[in-house]
Amino acid sequence: MKSNHATRLVRTVFAATLCSLATFAAHAQSSVTLYGILDSGVEYVTHAARQGSGNLFRVNTGNRINSRWGFTGKEDLGEGLRSIFTLESGFATNNGTSQQGGRLFGRQAFVGLESDKFGAVMAGRQMTPMYRFSLALDPLNYSSYGLSAQDAQFVGRADNALEYLGHVGPFELNALYSFGYDSTIANGGQVPGEFRVGKQFDIGGRYRQGPFNLTLVYEQRRGTSVASSGDSERRYLAGGSWAIGNATLYAGYELLLNDIVATLTASPPQTMAFGGLRYKVTPAFQVSAASYYHIFRTVSAHAISTGVNADYLLSKRTTLYADVTYVINSTKSALSATGSTTPVATGANQLAVVVGIAHTF
Repeated sequence: MKSNHATRLVRTVFAATLCSLATFAAHAQSSVTLYGILDSGVEYVTHAARQGSGNLFRVNTGNRINSRWGFTGKEDLGEGLRSIFTLESGFATNNGTSQQGGRLFGRQAFVGLESDKFGAVMAGRQMTPMYRFSLALDPLNYSSYGLSAQDAQFVGRADNALEYLGHVGPFELNALYSFGYDSTIANGGQVPGEFRVGKQFDIGGRYRQGPFNLTLVYEQRRGTSVASSGDSERRYLAGGSWAIGNATLYAGYELLLNDIVATLTASPPQTMAFGGLRYKVTPAFQVSAASYYHIFRTVSAHAISTGVNADYLLSKRTTLYADVTYVINSTKSALSATGSTTPVATGANQLAVVVGIAHTF
């Protein structure tokens, strides 16, 4: 009898404990999610060298969307307030190496507070407003031949950053301040007594209502040495999109001003105008087309990159894709079809073709 009574008592306590935990979990509404993307394909690029000769045939990663894995989570603190965090690691599927300068969590690593009324404040390594808001502006769906190939800051991130993200109705605001935007380079972090070295400031806003998206972004990055801390890269971006039935139209403009000598090769002063469309042929098949026209201000050169993408959804998580881009350079221009990964000789044109598969989990 005592044994049966003890057994019933243990069962009762155990059941009560489970109910209490379930009630607490439902009240707290806390969660942690593991997620990721795998993207790999076969790529062919012509004139893939600064000498202008040599074609490249390779297995490449992140052609449509960069491969990654990460954790994101939140905890309900009550009264519409939540703590949030994200740890996101970028890697190459063709060889397994870490990207973003070899950082373990190079894509994102931040913690913050989020409010239903006042928005979110986050601290850590984060994507910039130019990155966050431009995702919805690229006709080529942010493939490796799209906006990121025109200017690397379209996928920019900043170390040591404080960021605010909020919205009022259809209006969104994103502001970022970094105390040292790249800690992997000398003086790219904080320098005692030198307030301006390696600093970055961004602010962006957009209006999204129904089929319309209108976006404005400003970004400023200071030089990463004491001598260049008074110089800066400044980017002004305006763009938008308009959905009409199964089609979405895109247009945008970027002005890049730069007086930092050390970054002139990677970020030459220029203006760029772009436009294109994306069309959903069927729920499982869509095509995109876009052109990006550059005028390089200091060398009297111009270039145009034109691309076409096709996506076929095998399921909600698996996509087959094919991308084709052709770049026409003037005699003093050296715009690459894929950005910095495959340089091209000055004045040479370049063709890039890739077919691959992307899977999300």
